[in-house]
Amino acid sequence: MSKIPAKPIIEFTKTAAPKFIDFVKKNPKEVIAGLGGAAKLGQEWVNGKEVRVQKKQKSGKVHYRKTQYLKYYNEILPKLDSYSYIQLNSYTQEIDNFIKQIHQEEANELVINKPLHSRRSKTWRQIQIQIEDKIKTKNYEELFKAYNSPSYESNYFGAKVINHMRNIENKNELYKYIHRYTERDMKDIERDFF
Repeated sequence: MSKIPAKPIIEFTKTAAPKFIDFVKKNPKEVIAGLGGAAKLGQEWVNGKEVRVQKKQKSGKVHYRKTQYLKYYNEILPKLDSYSYIQLNSYTQEIDNFIKQIHQEEANELVINKPLHSRRSKTWRQIQIQIEDKIKTKNYEELFKAYNSPSYESNYFGAKVINHMRNIENKNELYKYIHRYTERDMKDIERDFF
């Protein structure tokens, strides 16, 4: 690639910038419309890509795991706060099954495809780690709210989990119960659930 001297570029910018600024000041509607058109083109490209993937899914050309990966990546991960404990737990189990399938396929195929399988299992594992971390954080938050407010009703946990926690009178048993759901350090649990 050839090098372009910086001096002509700087001189051109000095002369062109005021003209460009004047144009923007005189024609703001056209500039905004142009930017909106560029944004619209970008959105059409994204939607077009989604449409192509959906067409391939319907015709059976996209593997089920690929469609599930797109669903997890685009729909589930951004909305982790809106799911219940049972839903998040089922997602981690489903991902665990996908990872096991990938390892089974890896064992049955040629050495050439192993890096591909390895990359797939890593991407699934990254999603699983995010969901597991959200579960631990949300568990701790919900148990803490329920512990501090007897009238708190959790949409995240079922009533059974909250009621069982409230019925534990021995502090050590309570700490063990909370630790089982959150895997937090016992010192943090003892500090927050005194």
